[in-house]
Amino acid sequence: MNAHRFLLQRQRIEVWLLALAAGLLLLLAAAPSPARATTLSTGYDTSCSVSNDWVAQCWGAVPLAQTGTAGIADLRAGKGFNCALRKDETVSCWGDMGSLSFGPATGDTPGQAIAGVRQATQLAVGATHACALSRGVVYCWGDASRGQRGAPVSPTPSAQATYVEGLYQVVRVAAGNGSTCGVKVDGTVWCYGSGSQLTAPGGMAPAPGTGTMVPGISDAVDVSLFDGHGCVLRKTGAVACWGSNAKGELGTTPSTTPVTAPLDVPDLGGAAKAVAVGPGYTCAVLADGTVKCWGGNPNMQLGVGYHRDSATPETGKVLGIADATTISAGATHACAVLDAGYVNCWGTGVGRGDGLCDTVGAYYPGVQYSYPSSNLAACFSGASATPYAVRGLGPLADANQVMDWAEASLPQTFPPQFQIPSLPDRIPNYLVRAYPGNTYLAVNGHGTPHLMYLGPDSGGQLRDLGRLAQWARQARASQPVTPPINTTLQLLRTLVTVDFFPGAHRTGCDNLYVWYQLSATAGNALPAGFTPTSVRLLKGDTYVDIPNVREDSRSPVSPDTYLGTAGGCPATLIRGDDDVEVVLYFTIGGEAGQVRAKVKVMETS
Repeated sequence: MNAHRFLLQRQRIEVWLLALAAGLLLLLAAAPSPARATTLSTGYDTSCSVSNDWVAQCWGAVPLAQTGTAGIADLRAGKGFNCALRKDETVSCWGDMGSLSFGPATGDTPGQAIAGVRQATQLAVGATHACALSRGVVYCWGDASRGQRGAPVSPTPSAQATYVEGLYQVVRVAAGNGSTCGVKVDGTVWCYGSGSQLTAPGGMAPAPGTGTMVPGISDAVDVSLFDGHGCVLRKTGAVACWGSNAKGELGTTPSTTPVTAPLDVPDLGGAAKAVAVGPGYTCAVLADGTVKCWGGNPNMQLGVGYHRDSATPETGKVLGIADATTISAGATHACAVLDAGYVNCWGTGVGRGDGLCDTVGAYYPGVQYSYPSSNLAACFSGASATPYAVRGLGPLADANQVMDWAEASLPQTFPPQFQIPSLPDRIPNYLVRAYPGNTYLAVNGHGTPHLMYLGPDSGGQLRDLGRLAQWARQARASQPVTPPINTTLQLLRTLVTVDFFPGAHRTGCDNLYVWYQLSATAGNALPAGFTPTSVRLLKGDTYVDIPNVREDSRSPVSPDTYLGTAGGCPATLIRGDDDVEVVLYFTIGGEAGQVRAKVKVMETS
């Protein structure tokens, strides 16, 4: 690889002076490596994430003790409580769910195990209740006073999970304040509880605990609730919403009259692949990776910058994000997972604990954005009018890896002994390395990270070399993983199938299915302690994660071969005939590794 090829690939030139504070170099060298988020949940005062190697964390009012993170597949943040879906498909909760107290998150099983939940594949939490999806059936626990757990309606909450009568053959479940909704295999959506804002046929309020079908929807792939309104993601990529529209959260002109039948949101600007509902606002991830939020903006939770009280889908583009994969909306802030597993949040911070970063002065490549003052790229728990990386889930580790790769590939241009930059002016919030001859490599710390270059080959201009995630994948590909004891592992055969609407023959939500055969090199056995943790499917520059690797894949069929399966329900990203790269993540003796193979997706019926 030569300097011209490395430096000038995908050039999009924008003139900025690159001047950086020495303190940022200390941040670059000292900050810990981030986890790579695969799940994300933003609640009332807490947010949670789980990485592809089962590392779980929460920040805010209801933290998760590090001793309780083992074997967690997903975390959901409620109002004063959190619940975990464990890798063994059981569920536990901690904190206070209304008048129910589950205790702290300590030990190997955080909080209290929920009786009545087995073989769970999805978890949803509301303000005072929670639900799990198991083999296509929904079970809920907690508050039942508003009919959100189906019949019977009861003023007494229960920690015992019970079946919501009528919610069967469900592929996705959502919970809000006084409501529960499920997407069925036929694409219809059924909701329970007075908080759903729906009416029964004839315009009457539904009987307490009785399910109501969302009218006009027969092609849903996901549903989202919070407090006051709900939204459905349709197979076409359209988003349809109903309920309160006092702040324009349905995407139309604000009105004091609730909407009892869903309306397609206008002016999205493209098909959506994910939707999230917060109180008084809505966010969607579009197919191109951009994010739009609309509705009220009292806490700057729309991510559109300062001095804007509200937005419409046409104007509510979240600044600086171009590669989001999923979204979560909370009471006062929203968060998105970006390509490569970074997490950005915006809005009013959780108020306590570690988490959001102060956004003032953030720089986003290619975005014209003015701000009242500037600050260093450090994390706080204050307000954020535009996206800021969550500490520990930012691009630092990938930035270091790519810069290390540049130094190893082009030592004449990027000698490893880099210098502290000394230019007088500065654009804050960069991760930077400076080299002799006024040469710099830098990555913006917030929004979608890009690799930037300034030096003799750039004509004195800062050049955008493209998204960091793409460079990080090239850097990792240039350094193959070598598992312990020098045993090379390889994926011999893989099969990926997708069934957009899984039928009754499927259990739970497994419309995306991966089968793989892994083998050691000739003459070697699989290392002791080999454990698959998750599967990732790369489709171009986007990815889908399948964390629930099957337990029955733990028994090797021979000393040098391993057969495994994984299944999930990632909605719209993967289609039949797509070309994808299968990435199998595993651990051996506490060390993480990965192997890859390319395959074409098969569509089943």
